[in-house]
Amino acid sequence: MSVQPVALIPAQAVPGATAALYTAPAGVIARIDSLGVCNVGAVPASVTLYLVPSGSVAGPATATTFGQTVLPGQTWNSPNEIGRVLQPGDAIVAQASASGALTISAGGLLVTVS
Repeated sequence: MSVQPVALIPAQAVPGATAALYTAPAGVIARIDSLGVCNVGAVPASVTLYLVPSGSVAGPATATTFGQTVLPGQTWNSPNEIGRVLQPGDAIVAQASASGALTISAGGLLVTVS
């Protein structure tokens, strides 16, 4: 077994449509240690985050943060996903209220399982 700190989601734009931004690979368990969203736009925008089990879809049952408003120039560090564990095939899924207004990044640990 090996444990590696990694950027689960390198800084990138949050899409305006629901999209998987990270999926835990086969043979790996991922723990989320940090997740931040920055508003790089000129108006408030909101983000919805989902932790989706393998084989499921993003929806109300998998939402962990729903419609969190981030003001222009603000960075919001989510407490809702910290410490959560993703099994192989599980995904971090996100959607912004306005495409191009928000960026997201997340870090964590990858544990290789045998």
